[in-house]
Amino acid sequence: MYYNVGVFGMGIFRPQSAISVQKVSKTFKYKGREIRAIQEVSFDQPKGSVWALVGHNGAGKTTLIKILSTLIIPSSGEAYVNGYSVTKEEKKVRASIGLVTVSERLLYYRLTGLDNLIFFASLQGLSLSEARRRGREIMELLGLGNWVDVPYMKYSTGMQRRLALARALLTDPPVMFMDEPTLGLDPLSARVFRELIRQISRTKTILMTSHYLKEVEELASNIVVMKRGKVAAIGTPQELKRIVGKVVEVKVREIPPGMGKFVVSSDGRSVTLRLPASYVDGLRVEEEREVEPTLDDLYIYLIGEQEEGERVERVRRGGGWTWRE
Repeated sequence: MYYNVGVFGMGIFRPQSAISVQKVSKTFKYKGREIRAIQEVSFDQPKGSVWALVGHNGAGKTTLIKILSTLIIPSSGEAYVNGYSVTKEEKKVRASIGLVTVSERLLYYRLTGLDNLIFFASLQGLSLSEARRRGREIMELLGLGNWVDVPYMKYSTGMQRRLALARALLTDPPVMFMDEPTLGLDPLSARVFRELIRQISRTKTILMTSHYLKEVEELASNIVVMKRGKVAAIGTPQELKRIVGKVVEVKVREIPPGMGKFVVSSDGRSVTLRLPASYVDGLRVEEEREVEPTLDDLYIYLIGEQEEGERVERVRRGGGWTWRE
């Protein structure tokens, strides 16, 4: 089932859309087999908004970001970024975007932070003086002003991520793609990076991916939930939570068939499940309490069976295991 509870998301191009994805599919061939990475994905993201792609590993989030960044070509369908076709106007798309990923190959380890930015700004057509001025300006803006002459290899992970963001901002693009921008960062660095995203979003359109659903709820106005390469739901955080309905936590003796994805913890004597209230009928419940729905609940409701078998087996083997640890 596909839930489209937002205003945008139907895949019909609108002039106010910064990103328009229209029935985009991508198939890879590997050892004689066809792998469908994404299948007929459609949505329209309005200008000046922050949207997030969420889903399990292999859901197709990064593949879609690469298509929108013109790094790979879709097998079918069409997509537009800043009004330009990703298949017919690649240069105009590239001039309109900034890309932030977790790859360590984005920058050169032995160059200083500023020299890295000067190099990449020169590749994008800026003069040496303009590249130097722009590089210093952005590093100061992102809190790296005291590190302009320090080799990139000496930057912390959080600082490396900020320098990657600085590279993406060199040409002041109207659209930004961020693929798991806070992955691997400590809580303080992640908080700083989220604040940078908020500042940037005042003047730019941002499409990001993340597995941190609290972060997604904090930053994104709309969420595209992907499952096995398809769009499972689109809407605001509050709209998506309503898909799940009333949520309860219950204690039971055994994991009911097909409900392993709702396991929260096990103490060896009973198992705690967090699930939609409509699923409780027929269960032999020892304790029950109502809780506020979260995006985690939505994720488990729509996608959780991807890991259900492994989760159930771990509970049955060890007891005392807590999924949320």
